[in-house]
Amino acid sequence: MRLDILIQTKWIGMDNKKLIITVFIIVLLNMLFFLQFNRMQMKNIFRNANEMALSIEHEMRMSINAVEYLHVAAKQIFKNKENLKPNEALHVKYVNENGTYALDENKEVNLLGFGKKALSDKRLLQEMEAALQLTPFFQLVAEQNKNFAWIYYYSKNHFTVLYPYVCSADFQFTPVVEKKPFYHDATPQANPQKKLFLTPLYMDAIGKGLMVTVGKPLYYKNHFLGTLDVDITLNNFDNLLSRLDYFNNQSVIYNNKNQIVASHNLIQDFNRSKIYKIDDFLDFSIQNMNDTLESLQYKDSQYIFVKRLPYVHLHFVYRVQAHTLWFKSFLYTFPIFLLMLLSLYLVFLYQKSKIINQKLKMQTILDYMTGAYNRRYFFEVARAIFSKALRKHTKLAVVMMDIDDFKSVNDTYGHDAGDLAIIEVKKILEKNLRRYDLFARFGGEEFCVVLDDISKEDAEKLFEKIRKDFENNIITYNNMKIRYTVSFGIAYGMADSLEKMIKVADEALYKSKKNGKNRVTLYEV
Repeated sequence: MRLDILIQTKWIGMDNKKLIITVFIIVLLNMLFFLQFNRMQMKNIFRNANEMALSIEHEMRMSINAVEYLHVAAKQIFKNKENLKPNEALHVKYVNENGTYALDENKEVNLLGFGKKALSDKRLLQEMEAALQLTPFFQLVAEQNKNFAWIYYYSKNHFTVLYPYVCSADFQFTPVVEKKPFYHDATPQANPQKKLFLTPLYMDAIGKGLMVTVGKPLYYKNHFLGTLDVDITLNNFDNLLSRLDYFNNQSVIYNNKNQIVASHNLIQDFNRSKIYKIDDFLDFSIQNMNDTLESLQYKDSQYIFVKRLPYVHLHFVYRVQAHTLWFKSFLYTFPIFLLMLLSLYLVFLYQKSKIINQKLKMQTILDYMTGAYNRRYFFEVARAIFSKALRKHTKLAVVMMDIDDFKSVNDTYGHDAGDLAIIEVKKILEKNLRRYDLFARFGGEEFCVVLDDISKEDAEKLFEKIRKDFENNIITYNNMKIRYTVSFGIAYGMADSLEKMIKVADEALYKSKKNGKNRVTLYEV
């Protein structure tokens, strides 16, 4: 039947009262849809803001890890610096009468410094030679972290080994440079605890603009030698915020000095060469808000996401004006309101079928009681994991596990308590396994786990820890404290088939049971 005939058929003979009721229902439903969409928008914004915060923290952790890596490498190199024969360091030459010197010949890194008697000091030449041996480590860090502007070692003896290469004709180190935070914050006077540090904002002496430095002082025999640093320009942070903000709202990162490290849509006529204070753009009350937990916080007609990143000494704030969110929700739902006047019944029918299909889909892959994957879904995914390992010639760990004396749990405490014990298995596995590890309930109190990319030793340690977690775990049911243990059988290696691996794991599990239960047995395949 044509749509216009259908409409006429439905509405012919309908009195005004019925019409008003019908329109009211449609309006009410649309308002409900508006509210639902608004909540969904808030959830998406929350998720987006949280991902931005995690990405920022990840970027900074990469910087910290890079500095720690360089620090370890430098300590090993500088242990033997007194035995080094200056080789490349002998090519360092003075470039002016003020005592400024440079290597200039090595086009990968450069050694720049100042001091009129420096090149006649054997110990200093040995230190230069040791510092130049950091070159491959600098290159490796740079390849893995494209956002680093500079990577360098700066000595208390007034020289630096700097990556990437910059010619002494373009830049010369002078005593003024040592007043910059990248060196000052490493000195024993400023950093007596020898900690890794994150500097306030400062202007790069070589012309790359405002930046922040992650560094760590280097000591040898408890004597301060210098600092290993990586510099990150603030443009990288700005670009990160802009790239990750799918909703194009306001976001800002600021440090413990209340300096704005990066921002997006917050500052008009933004000038990247200027240091901004967060106090000029965020109310003090917002700065002191607690971290956002599960949903956006509402304050002063704004939805706000706040997260402190204490490990990297930064604060992240993301906010959207409430009226902007509501207007976007209205623009989205208004066309739907018009469509609902014509197709209300079909929309609800579709929504209902969609929910049912989703529930049916979940029922096909999840165990009804525990929420873990079921046996059918386990084999679908596990076979793919097995095939991948077979192609790559890697090893798998297949684990069969079973609650010890489960019948006595049921008999002593009742079947409801037994169900709680089975559900607890899923909880403890989720707590200990990696997100991409696969486990499923095979039936009754039996579970199976598949792990790839793990060594035999790590597999044994992991399931020994899980075994102890079960051993120490207590379930409270009807004022009764229930304890039980679990036995494990691990098949490690690679067999002809997944089923063979499971069979070997079963045999190992049987051995655990036979040898007294509450133990982990591993068979290599």
